[in-house]
Amino acid sequence: MIRRTAVAGLATAALASTSLLLAGPAHAADPAECTITDVLPQQAVIGIVGQRVQLGVTTTCDDQDIKFSVRGRGLGTSAHGFWIAACNYRYSGPANYDCGHDGSGIVNPIPGTTYGYDFIPGNDLAGPNPIYATAFIDVNQDSYQNTGDISLGTLGDTLTLLRQTTFDRTFNAAPEPVRQGKPIKVSATLSTADWNTGTWTGLDADVKVQFKAAHQKSYHTVKTVTATAGELKTSVKATRSGYWRAVYAGTGTLAASTSGSDYVKVRAAH
Repeated sequence: MIRRTAVAGLATAALASTSLLLAGPAHAADPAECTITDVLPQQAVIGIVGQRVQLGVTTTCDDQDIKFSVRGRGLGTSAHGFWIAACNYRYSGPANYDCGHDGSGIVNPIPGTTYGYDFIPGNDLAGPNPIYATAFIDVNQDSYQNTGDISLGTLGDTLTLLRQTTFDRTFNAAPEPVRQGKPIKVSATLSTADWNTGTWTGLDADVKVQFKAAHQKSYHTVKTVTATAGELKTSVKATRSGYWRAVYAGTGTLAASTSGSDYVKVRAAH
């Protein structure tokens, strides 16, 4: 049975350090039945500053003290990485390993603010990037990989880096209140993180304008509008009171985002 030995989640630089170790081993594992099966997480959303990402592994080991290291590589051939995951065990390798937070590391694709060699930071890093994990069972529980410990080998995978998108607080539906049958003007600005410049920039994209009537549980799409340089402007017919919002679905390189909602009260036509 596959046992999750570390739970991965995305967090900001204020992420609290969390132990990713299992309890001490109840018995010695069979190396043939103890391997890494997955590297976590599958994706990370990055804005215009580096984000701390919690990483981990899943294995086929049951009740073992697993120590692991996760490493990301740049676009070149160097073994040094442009972003490095932390290690739960002491490591004497490249100085830019970050072991200050258990199992986490900074992902930062903004030029001029990263460490590493032979890589090209910027928007071209959006999408799948190589990720590698090594792990071992710390039989003597001394936090070192040494004689008597059981190696789980190395597993290669990918971590998809997505450029963050946001409507911030720009969504607006007006006027409020409005007479039934009259137009409601909807506007918003959709921006995305530009990793080349470290700034936010307007995005050309299709955006869904959605509505949820008062007391209903779910939204439905009223129309799809194309934002130009991030600017979205359209009108919809007022039918009943409720909440309006904008939704961007995202792509393989851009994260999805949803605006805040705006309530519009609709009054009877006469």
